[in-house]
Amino acid sequence: MTDLDGALHHVGALARRRGLVVIISDFRVEAGWEPNLRVLANRHDVLAVEVIDPIELELPNVGLLPVRDPATGEMREIPTHKRRVRDEYAAAADARRQALSETFRSAGVDHLVLRTDHEWLDDLVRFLAIRRRRLAALSGGRT
Repeated sequence: MTDLDGALHHVGALARRRGLVVIISDFRVEAGWEPNLRVLANRHDVLAVEVIDPIELELPNVGLLPVRDPATGEMREIPTHKRRVRDEYAAAADARRQALSETFRSAGVDHLVLRTDHEWLDDLVRFLAIRRRRLAALSGGRT
């Protein structure tokens, strides 16, 4: 597991002059990194690039799905053939994504979502064009 909290703290300590900090992650990490994100965003322009895979949003109906817990190594079988299991998984994924978006919004951090099943370059170009227009409008046309 990645130590996002430690990485944010380290970047904040190293980067003395205001600049752009880009964080690329799936943000599937232990809680507790949010305060260091806010500190970093107070001193720098921060862009959070969240990389997601469709399987993180919705379980496919493939019967019993064997999965291994990466932290403990324990094996479990998930009954993906049950609609309730798939619905609960999708609801939990949606709640997690909403909470993550709110974390970025409250910290004043720009948030770009890149999906492994989409053309990431198109998404990045579109996002940066929108961001540039927004920043130009905020600065009175100066970019």
